[in-house]
Amino acid sequence: MKGKISGIVIRTVFNNQGWAAPCKNPKKDYRCYKCAEGDIVSINGGNPIEENEKGVCYGDFGSVFLPEDSWCWEQTLCTKYYWRNVKGKWRYANTGMPVYFVYPELDGSLTLWGQSTIDNVQNDSEYPTLYFKPFKPLPENKWIKGLRGEDLTGSSWRQLFYRYLDEIHESYIRHSISQGKKQLEVLKKPLPLQDGFHALDVSVRKDIKDKLEKIAYNEGRAVEEIIREAVAKLIRDRGY
Repeated sequence: MKGKISGIVIRTVFNNQGWAAPCKNPKKDYRCYKCAEGDIVSINGGNPIEENEKGVCYGDFGSVFLPEDSWCWEQTLCTKYYWRNVKGKWRYANTGMPVYFVYPELDGSLTLWGQSTIDNVQNDSEYPTLYFKPFKPLPENKWIKGLRGEDLTGSSWRQLFYRYLDEIHESYIRHSISQGKKQLEVLKKPLPLQDGFHALDVSVRKDIKDKLEKIAYNEGRAVEEIIREAVAKLIRDRGY
């Protein structure tokens, strides 16, 4: 991330009822492969979902994080408009911040299917929660397909279900949606440094690098953000 944090992108799983109800015949819908395979912590306790006699998805109600939750947040995302964080606080989320939603395709790419705005941030609850302004999925002909983490944030996206967006990538995504693009062209050129910023070439030991990457992973940020924060604290502590 090269600049000011200006948005969030959240990685959900696919929901064939517009993210507003349990999926129908998910085991026959290849886009629901994540849930059919299981091993997703926030969905059905990590277990594969089942279908009732009508083919409607159902899960273990005892596996939810809070009593008011369904076995997956996707089925209420566009009716109750919230998303929880089981890894910690939303440290850089603010009311009014834009949020974008993507889901993973079978080939590993991402499809951008929705956008909203943060209405409220509750970081003092057991599972810190973002509440969104009411929204519906974008029309499917406006979904942006074939995305990678590099397209959305400038760096690869392996683990964790959300990433913060700098102002350049947030603007890039927003304008692409407004223009009705079905694909998002990769920002091929390196993003420019903010005014007053200068690049430093610094080498660190592998164990330090690993720890920095772990912190960045847990907080959904880039390593360079963590380093800048640490350097700023060091300078303040020295009285400069």
